[in-house]
Amino acid sequence: MSYIKKMLTACALGASALSFAQANANNIPSTLTIGIEDGYYPYEYLNEQGQFTGFDVELINYICADLGVTCKLDRGAFEGLIPNLLFKKTDMVVSALSITDERKKRVNFTSAYIDPIPGVYIVNNNSPLKSVSELKNIGVQQGTTLQVYLQEHVPNVTLRTYPSFDTAMLDLKGGRVQTVFESLDVANKYLKDPSQRVKVLGQPVYNPMISQGLGIAVRKEDTALLEALNKSIAKLKADGTLEKLKEKYGIDDKPLEQ
Repeated sequence: MSYIKKMLTACALGASALSFAQANANNIPSTLTIGIEDGYYPYEYLNEQGQFTGFDVELINYICADLGVTCKLDRGAFEGLIPNLLFKKTDMVVSALSITDERKKRVNFTSAYIDPIPGVYIVNNNSPLKSVSELKNIGVQQGTTLQVYLQEHVPNVTLRTYPSFDTAMLDLKGGRVQTVFESLDVANKYLKDPSQRVKVLGQPVYNPMISQGLGIAVRKEDTALLEALNKSIAKLKADGTLEKLKEKYGIDDKPLEQ
């Protein structure tokens, strides 16, 4: 089956008798289905070999191995990830999911595995804009905390929503929007590539509505799973694995000067 099609993709080795016993010890199922976006570089994307990979994909592989369970990736549109979790189509969401007060009302989050990263306004190098206050329209990915922030804090501006960051960037390049608002870690895909001819307008935006860090989401009632995930995340922080993954995928979550 093509990697492009949304499908259930095995992301860990099959559970052995030992892993099954470990899962039972953690009081969690021996097979878990992971909700993840189909493409959001550098967290989840297709590499040049057509393989689905990225920071989150490797992270969940490590966690599933540590828990001794089999995990399957259920790839789909970002805005459907939490609904699918709540309707029990998946067991957790691992998809560069920002922890916010609003989302906490619906799901529980693990401790953050990435610290808060700011949103930035991306414009073409030849943009005449000097200030965010001059903006008349903004492109943003649908269903994100970035969209919610703009709706609450940037009045009198037309928002144009897109199914993905990359499709928003196509409209920026084509002059159909003045800017695209995106988190800095994801925006760096374009900002660090001189051939893209884009830059940041104004200052990075830190706001708890945008992110309190990235975490794994589970249903409110799945307390045993939440506890097990937190233990695995703590272990990956302590042994340096998490930091190595950040370095590998160019994710810098150290606070920027504002």
